[in-house]
Amino acid sequence: MVHLDGIHLGRKAVVLIAYAGGHVIGWYVARRETSAAWMSLMARIAEPVVVVCDGGGGIRKALRHAWPGARVQHCLFHIRPDIGALLGQKPRYEAPRQLLRLAKELTRVKDGDAMAAWLGAYNAWETRHKDFLEQKSIWADGSENDLHQRLAKARDMLRRRIREQAMFTFMDPGLGVATPVPTTNNAIESVNARIREMPGNHRGLCLIRRIKAVCWWCHQHTERPESAAWLARHAWRDEQIEHLYRQAWEHSDEGRQQVFGIPARYGTVIDWNEFHTSTPWKDTD
Repeated sequence: MVHLDGIHLGRKAVVLIAYAGGHVIGWYVARRETSAAWMSLMARIAEPVVVVCDGGGGIRKALRHAWPGARVQHCLFHIRPDIGALLGQKPRYEAPRQLLRLAKELTRVKDGDAMAAWLGAYNAWETRHKDFLEQKSIWADGSENDLHQRLAKARDMLRRRIREQAMFTFMDPGLGVATPVPTTNNAIESVNARIREMPGNHRGLCLIRRIKAVCWWCHQHTERPESAAWLARHAWRDEQIEHLYRQAWEHSDEGRQQVFGIPARYGTVIDWNEFHTSTPWKDTD
């Protein structure tokens, strides 16, 4: 059984970490939490029976390609803040308030009866508020869209999680694992909290040093960490890391635009009207 989670170091780097049996079994440094980054981490680890993760940041696509045979248990605790980020903490209408309560009750599901009760309550919520969810707004060009877009997005999120059958994997008797499958990533959250505290405890570290500190922590929490002498011989120098980081930056859309002057794919190319207008007002419609 493997737990997956990402540690974000500001907006420019993330360390993806895999845990098993209370130890770190792999980590990978990337600019963003994408499916390609997750696949790079998974490619170096044998496919587990069960994966516990939050299901976001491209991880679902990476699991389908890298570990197609692994069963997935979505962290039930993460669903609550995901729904809360869309609906807010104090929704105005009754429908989002009820959905928020349903999301909170997910972590209390421990057996088959509780699962059936929760699924029944969710289906009843959709039936009860069907007309409210189907309300549309008409735009100036005549097109229609959902009037309650954020509520519809939260509903679609829960529908997708239910359809993927990854919310209640822990109750499947055919998994064949020796220990109970946890429903959340709480077992590693306390560990990750200590990693996130490091930049705050050592203020002033540049990004490269923060990355090295997290990687050192990961190495020290593997099952058999190497000696200090081995680390001194094999540790990457700052210049090597900066070179790799520079290469990755130059191959990104933003990097090509800033380093070589190549416009990014969307939104940064010069508009003809900005230099060919007889008034100070730009016609960019």
